[in-house]
Amino acid sequence: MGEALVSGPASREALSQRYPRREPDARLVATLADVLADGGKRLHWSSRTPEQLECENGTVRFLIQVRTPPQCEDRSCPAVVYFSGGCPQPGYHWRAEFFLRAGFVFAEPAVRGASCGADWAMADDGPRRFEAATDLEAASRCLRARLSRHGDAPKLGALGWSYGGNQTLLAMTRFAGSYDAGFALAAKPDLLSFFSQAPAELRRRRTAEYGDPVTQPELLRANSPMTYVDRVRSPVALMLGGRDPKVSLSDADAFVRALEARQQDVSLMIVPEHAHLTERPQEVVFEHAHVLAFFADRFGIPLSPAVGY
Repeated sequence: MGEALVSGPASREALSQRYPRREPDARLVATLADVLADGGKRLHWSSRTPEQLECENGTVRFLIQVRTPPQCEDRSCPAVVYFSGGCPQPGYHWRAEFFLRAGFVFAEPAVRGASCGADWAMADDGPRRFEAATDLEAASRCLRARLSRHGDAPKLGALGWSYGGNQTLLAMTRFAGSYDAGFALAAKPDLLSFFSQAPAELRRRRTAEYGDPVTQPELLRANSPMTYVDRVRSPVALMLGGRDPKVSLSDADAFVRALEARQQDVSLMIVPEHAHLTERPQEVVFEHAHVLAFFADRFGIPLSPAVGY
């Protein structure tokens, strides 16, 4: 399965000790495991027809799929904004169910780069990525306006894995203030550093999408969360797999240290047994238990494993 990249003086073992695996709340783990096993047979709030919210970013328009739990129809509730490279689909999904049952609105923006058609999927490739990323900020404006109730604006959390994790970190750095907290999993904080140390075959496959570290270093810097780390003013959490060859533990360490030096609320966890994207039920539950606990804590809301389920 490979191993996460490491560069510089710190070894993989040293970084794993600095950012150790932590067990989530056992009751929350058990509750999420029950929801996952249910498969939408009894627990299917996510099956309700979602709202398709149309947002504008200059001349560009994109949709955000919004799922709202019943108790949040008439009052402002915190929202988790899930970024991914996929195209949001209606219907039951266990991830949306997790958040709805815990009292969060679950929003999925189809920003430029989402796989809603070939042209849209490539709309953030190469030199277009810098401008396309402004959709992250536009999504925040759109959701705050739509989800406000009686003058009460909602807290917004940014969340994503891999490509979506990169978007999450960019939302929290370059567009600091747009989101009130962010949790990035399997993300690359520094694109230039990562691609400079990545295997040649991986660089070749991703050059058109991200840029070449030799001939286009400024492009990679412009689109790297690390470039804007000094702008961060909201809590950020990262989780990486120790067996993930598509991330750099050293880059994450540098990112976290930069925020710690400014006394920002930041955390990193390295999970030794995890690879790039988790698929086994116990891995899914482990990650989401940490994510839910993070947002509940940072937004100051109760998270009882039994509430809402």
